[in-house]
Amino acid sequence: MNKGVIYYTKIREEYKGAHMEHMIAEKLLEIGLKKEFGIDLEYEPRAEGEHGKPFLSYRPAIHYNISHSGEYVVCVLADEEVGIDVQIHRKANYERMLERMVTDEKRREILAGPDVEKEFFTQWVLLEAYIKWTGEGFSRDLRNISMEEGTCMLLDMKEGYSGALWTMNPIEICWKFEDVMLG
Repeated sequence: MNKGVIYYTKIREEYKGAHMEHMIAEKLLEIGLKKEFGIDLEYEPRAEGEHGKPFLSYRPAIHYNISHSGEYVVCVLADEEVGIDVQIHRKANYERMLERMVTDEKRREILAGPDVEKEFFTQWVLLEAYIKWTGEGFSRDLRNISMEEGTCMLLDMKEGYSGALWTMNPIEICWKFEDVMLG
C-alpha cells in the first residue's frame, strides 16, 4: 500500500481574517518536505501542470496538494498523485449549487436525503479532491466528471467540516499537526 502524510494546522488567532491561508499552506508544505524528505523548499523549483496544478520540478516521486477552509489548513504529501479538499459547512442554496455540480439524478438523491447539508459537503469535497488529483481543476463542466477512476477516502474531520482525499491506489495516511507561525 502506498503511503502519505497529512500535515495540518489550525489558523492561529493573530492570522484569522487576514487572508493568510495560502501562506500558511506553503509553510506547511515547507515543514512537511523538510521533515519527511530533508528537502528545503526554498531551493526546490516548482512548475505547474496544464491546468495549474503545482509540482516539484525535479522530484517526480513526491506529490503534494493543499487545501484550506474555515480555521484549518492541510497539506498532503504522498508517493503518487493526490488531491485533498476540506470544507467548512456553511449555509448555502444547495439546490442551486448542486445544479452546477452533479447530474440531475444525483442532485435529487442528495436533496431527498436525511441530511442535505452533510451530503452536499460530502459530494463537494469528493468532487474537488478528484479534480485536484487529476489536475483538471475547474477546467470542465463538473456535471460531466464521473469520478470512477482512482480511489477516495473521506477524512475524519471536526464537526461542521468535511474532507476527502483522492489517489489512484488505496493509500495509508497518517496525520501530523503543526502549529504554524509565519515570519
